[in-house]
Amino acid sequence: MRLQRIRPFVAAAAVLTMLNAAQAEAPFPSRPITLVVPFAAGGPNDVMSRIVSEHMSRQFGQPIIVENVAGAGGTTGSTRVAKSAPDGYTLVSGHVGTHAASVALYPNLRYDPLVDFTPIGLVAETPILVVARQDLGADSMASFIAIAKARGPDLTLAHAGVGSISHISCLLFTGVVGFKPVGVPYRGSALAMTDLIAGRSDFSCALLGDVLPFLADSHLRFLAVSAPARVPQLPDTPTATEAGLARFVASSWFAFYLPKGVPDAIRDRFTDALRAALDDDGVRRRLEQAGLILPPPDRRGPAPLRQRMTEEIARWQDIVKTAQIRLDQ
Repeated sequence: MRLQRIRPFVAAAAVLTMLNAAQAEAPFPSRPITLVVPFAAGGPNDVMSRIVSEHMSRQFGQPIIVENVAGAGGTTGSTRVAKSAPDGYTLVSGHVGTHAASVALYPNLRYDPLVDFTPIGLVAETPILVVARQDLGADSMASFIAIAKARGPDLTLAHAGVGSISHISCLLFTGVVGFKPVGVPYRGSALAMTDLIAGRSDFSCALLGDVLPFLADSHLRFLAVSAPARVPQLPDTPTATEAGLARFVASSWFAFYLPKGVPDAIRDRFTDALRAALDDDGVRRRLEQAGLILPPPDRRGPAPLRQRMTEEIARWQDIVKTAQIRLDQ
């Protein structure tokens, strides 16, 4: 009698073991994937992530769900992914701020970008534009520099928050020119641009994608773009080098990362899916319309991204140290 009572439990345990084994052997991915965007919805990182992940999800045969986890310059969402299970079901869309400048900006940063993540690859980047309000009197970079030399401490710099790319890129710009304006932080680039157009601030260092909606606006002066060549959207705007600021080299790059410890085979699935997305004409067209530049084939994949991170971490360490900025995460 006792043996008869035990047998159902043994059978149930055997079935459960078989189910667990079947799930463990299920091909990846067998359920939806979460892509954490560590910024608010609607920004360049969010737009890029949704365009690319839509194509990647079709390749995986599973939905990739974008989740916005904003806070602390993108480090809140990045920390979450760094601490997540290394099973391939959670990744983050990081950028130059979260995975390079953050090392210098946040002394209490809860992750090491080079240690706590598995790089998938660079997705896109966008140059930085130096933009001034129309009635500032600067119709060229030379005239802006003259104004900055004369009124530097009185000028107001609008940026998308301390530690944002518009903030740290302008730290580099003002350091190259040699003046210290009054920083005015906003909760996002859209608000910064709105006040710049309204004349409530003097200038900004904005992503190309941030200014595209305002190209026809007569209240802005586009002074220089930190790109190797002039951008098609602003053919009359000189590069930083043409404007005499060869040391102003800055861009916002975006990349995908898994947490450390993810098996190489799963990482390679993501790398291949990302490559296929970037090779798709429709994806390329939508990204370029958003003001983004896609990396050439030889700069895609984990190895080029890791090298880019190493170089940028060292570079921004020097810039942030000179500016004497430290933030609490």
